Amino acid sequence: MRRMNNLITLFTAMVAFFFGCFLSSMLNNVEKCLTHKSGISRMEPHPDIFLMILVATAPQNVNRRQKIRQTWLRLGQPLEMPYYPEDLIYLPKYTESGHLQMESVSDQSNRLTAYLNWFDNNLNNAESTRRLLRVKHFFAVGTDGMPAGLRAELDREQSLYGDMLLLPRLRDNFENLTEKMLHSIEVLTNHYEFSYLLKSDDDTYVKLDILLNELVSYDRKLVRKSKEYNGHPLPALYWGYFLGRANVKTKGKWGDPNYHLSTHYVTYAMGGGYVISHKICLHIATNTQLLSAYANEDVSMGLWLAPLRFVYRRHDPRFDTQYKPRKCRRYHIVLHKLDVEEMQQIDDGSVCVKGGKEDEKEDEQSKLIRPYFYDWTKPAEKCCDTVVK
Repeated sequence: MRRMNNLITLFTAMVAFFFGCFLSSMLNNVEKCLTHKSGISRMEPHPDIFLMILVATAPQNVNRRQKIRQTWLRLGQPLEMPYYPEDLIYLPKYTESGHLQMESVSDQSNRLTAYLNWFDNNLNNAESTRRLLRVKHFFAVGTDGMPAGLRAELDREQSLYGDMLLLPRLRDNFENLTEKMLHSIEVLTNHYEFSYLLKSDDDTYVKLDILLNELVSYDRKLVRKSKEYNGHPLPALYWGYFLGRANVKTKGKWGDPNYHLSTHYVTYAMGGGYVISHKICLHIATNTQLLSAYANEDVSMGLWLAPLRFVYRRHDPRFDTQYKPRKCRRYHIVLHKLDVEEMQQIDDGSVCVKGGKEDEKEDEQSKLIRPYFYDWTKPAEKCCDTVVK
């Protein structure tokens, strides 16, 4: 009897040991899966974030980061504006073939006009609603191979502001911009709960209060109308300024010898600033090991999302994110290619003169940078011929 009890005890101990080993292995695999790209295992919890802001920055650009902290990151904290009317928000419906119906050129034009009318009549509205929205931001920097002195400066900056996303497995250089995007999205998605992500560069100014106000109305309307998408996934927002006729680059710093899919890049939002939903971030974070990283991170984003039928590509001329800045318009809410002085001018309410009168010339070069509405009904090479007046 005693021998039997000893055997049972030994058997139980062996089962417990092997189960413990199995459980430890599973937990280790999960941890490796979540952090395989970035190498970051823990971050401070911060639940229920409405908008996550990811600013791609170079390690040495401390002045740009500081100016962004002092200017547009403070807008909308708290948000004090009247709700943007939901009847001015477009929600795409699915066609019978299961594709989302994007806005027509006339709809885009009408909505821009409606926005300007609303803005002019409500800028100083006494009935503004005060809202406390959870917004969190990070400046993404790769630290692999970084000189000790520069790393020490970044650590000091982190101790002061706590907003540096330091990526230990990424060497921060131009060739790794796409990997930087993959690492950053993976980390933020695996460690935070948020509804939307705004990606920008450190030479971008965002009128964050206006963007937040409209994004809230979009989100409220989407939730309220969710039952109307019965049988279909809810649209996932991809909001920016789209290009569909860009030729594949074979030379220069943007040359991409690995892109063999077509003679034109797949339609993508230009990267000075765009907004994507959490659902899109989750898709990217889940598939970081499977996604091809091309030379241009914005082109890569367009490719990663190309086969997903639930992606709502919202083209918006208020995003001035082309390769060359346009003449500033009062409707712009995202402005790219700015230096710190120009950011401060915009924040002070001064007239922005970036772009001069380039977009008013009639030569072929200027036509490429004139603002346009995107025609989703035409082939890519004809997408962008309807100029915004």
